[in-house]
Amino acid sequence: MTILVVDDSKADRILLTKILENGGFEVVTAVDGKNALEMIRSDAPDMIITDIMMPVIDGFQLCREVKQDPALMNIPLVFYTASYREEDDEALAMRIGAAAFFRKPEEPHKIINSVKKILEEYKSGKTEPQQPLISDEKEYLALYSSRLVKKLEDKFLELESANTKLEAAYDELKSIDRLKDNIISNVTHELRTPIMLAGGFLELALDETDPIKRNQHLTKSIDALKREDKIVIDLIETATAEKGLLKPFTDTIDLGKIITAAVENLKPKVTIYDINIDVSFDGDLIMLGDYYQLKHVMINLIDNAIKFNVKQGKVEINATEDNGQIQVCIKDTGIGIPGDKLVKIFDKLYQIESDTNRKYGGTGIGLTIAKHIIEGHGGSIWVKSEVGEGSTFCFNLPK
Repeated sequence: MTILVVDDSKADRILLTKILENGGFEVVTAVDGKNALEMIRSDAPDMIITDIMMPVIDGFQLCREVKQDPALMNIPLVFYTASYREEDDEALAMRIGAAAFFRKPEEPHKIINSVKKILEEYKSGKTEPQQPLISDEKEYLALYSSRLVKKLEDKFLELESANTKLEAAYDELKSIDRLKDNIISNVTHELRTPIMLAGGFLELALDETDPIKRNQHLTKSIDALKREDKIVIDLIETATAEKGLLKPFTDTIDLGKIITAAVENLKPKVTIYDINIDVSFDGDLIMLGDYYQLKHVMINLIDNAIKFNVKQGKVEINATEDNGQIQVCIKDTGIGIPGDKLVKIFDKLYQIESDTNRKYGGTGIGLTIAKHIIEGHGGSIWVKSEVGEGSTFCFNLPK
């Protein structure tokens, strides 16, 4: 029997896959609810085991979609979650049609026994397929929003605590590096702004009675928390790199697919900035490298090309292979970089705009991380730029 495991955490997907395979099941995986729905509609599994907190479409929404589709509604769906652990979370899960609700981590033998029991009972007809007890969309949205608000409040408190610790660590870092006062102010601002935005939108959501407007506030709060999460990850990776601990986990990868995934991640920003992106590949882009680190590099470089561009500007991404080397260039039609700034552009926490009234946000560590990652792969990175003409960032990597 085939089980679809849905989880945005690679480590959790691998662990649950191993547990189920040891129990004799065939396993396929998806990274979020959207990916899962596409797979289910293409080739329906015998069971779905899904996390709840995921991007694009979360576990609750995935369950709702499955149970409202006559062709899919009889597939048993089980929740396996670390974030949504409360009784009210489980109650909502069961009311929208879940067959079971497990909290991470669960003992492997208990998972196997429960999965086998559910499948046997469904197959024998002893248990009727779970059908949703909530048919009214407004009722579902109200319950779903209340659980999401509670989870965001918890996450907000966690991030606030982490932010306090991070600011303390940053204070130590700035004293060691003797950073300029204005750069310190800018980074602190970058750390605090998402927390303030998330808190404001949560307060609006708590006071909002219209489910649609409430969900809009919650979405904006999630976006702010994601921005905070990216800043935290960048700072942690910078500290890790400085200690020489940012090592690549090498595997056979397709750099072309990484570039495509990075562009896809930045589509909302492309739309907001009204930028035209042109991507071209030439040659074999298969190489040994770390998928997630190189995707991080591409996102940082493309994000800069968008952010420092002009309205209705253009970004050209070109990847070529020659004599065992892959070269990638990201060219923009933006504001460009003054010649005297180019030599410092990859320095840690360096920003061309160093005053507190700067137009462009950011911590100034994205290019530092990119340099560490590229050099960790045995490559090199450089930039060419003219003020008012745009910039071209290039790197090469051995295959």
